[in-house]
Amino acid sequence: MLNKNILISGAGIAGLTLAYWLKNFGFNPTIIEQAPKLREGGYAIDFFGAGFDVAEKMKILPDLQKVDLKIQELIFVDKNNKRRGGLSVFKIGKLVNNRYFNLLRSDLSKVIYNHLDKDIEFIFGDAITQIVQTADNATVTLKSGNVRTFDLIVGADGLHSVVRSLTFGDESQFEKYYGYYASSFTIENYLQNDNAFYSYNLPGKQVSIYALKGNKLTTLFIFTSPQKISYSHHEIEKQKEILRNEYGDMAWECPSLLAKLDSAPDFYFDSVSQIRMSQWSKGRITLAGDACDCPSLLSGQGSTLAMVGAYILAGELKKAGGDYKIAFRQYENSFKPLIDDKQKLAQSFAGSLVPKSNFGIWVRNTFSNAMFSSLLSKWFVKKYMTDRIELKEY
Repeated sequence: MLNKNILISGAGIAGLTLAYWLKNFGFNPTIIEQAPKLREGGYAIDFFGAGFDVAEKMKILPDLQKVDLKIQELIFVDKNNKRRGGLSVFKIGKLVNNRYFNLLRSDLSKVIYNHLDKDIEFIFGDAITQIVQTADNATVTLKSGNVRTFDLIVGADGLHSVVRSLTFGDESQFEKYYGYYASSFTIENYLQNDNAFYSYNLPGKQVSIYALKGNKLTTLFIFTSPQKISYSHHEIEKQKEILRNEYGDMAWECPSLLAKLDSAPDFYFDSVSQIRMSQWSKGRITLAGDACDCPSLLSGQGSTLAMVGAYILAGELKKAGGDYKIAFRQYENSFKPLIDDKQKLAQSFAGSLVPKSNFGIWVRNTFSNAMFSSLLSKWFVKKYMTDRIELKEY
């Protein structure tokens, strides 16, 4: 086996899944993560499709079932909390043979992490600042000043990937901004809500809430912005100010949610964007997950697709005996067509998720109420919940 020592930048879904499979296939992965520990909180994700199949291969489905949020219904309400539309999450699960969970991203990460081989090296609280490739290896300089040499490097460090920037150039070359911003945070459940996902809309703005175990309530804000907003990813107070300005005059639960914003331990704010690249690899470096194939939050499948890509990348490295030139090419050939399709699908879905007019809101609500007629439900599953890829056995 060639090139066994592999550095993975990022301890998210893609990075952890990749480490699992690389170790399983006889490689020696190391994970570096700039956060001091695994990230907490985060918004809920739909977990189904080919990612569900990868989780089954990892034998983690029983543990995922334990952290399933068990959301029963998605309910669209007006400012008086009166139901205007909705979907039965239970019925959606039935349409895909119950191979479906609602999970917090952080819970998915924890489950994968807990199934990793304990010999895998983790470097928390550090980050790559420089990469130098040679014919034989790749050397990284870390923020801490340490210098390490590996056979291969994988950037699994998200939408704002450092590995991608150091290897391929500025993010602006690859980011496709879709005109939306999203924010999420967790607070005490002052509403005592049940297992439903409640969503309130005005044209171009949506705010959603859903209950968690431990008397917690998670929020998800999505709003339109024709132009990108100028702020630093490290300016948390600036991001909170933007959110307050956008939602300060909205009714429903918005005033109460914003009043509790500063008590949230897991505030998240970012643009809704995709990363589009013609190729994902350069020399001994390749990318995985949102760093190269981000379908955007609006797709609902970023985490599951990250697991699929990680499985394929590790599998192709095993199949090629560690020959990265062959493996990286096969990884892209196998996975990129699916990603291209999913990115296009996410673009078409954005307008229906956060309608930009009162008429659009009415159409969305009406459609949701009629969703489970036989023809509509079959169309929905085929279009939005089917992954056209056959996973190889490596």
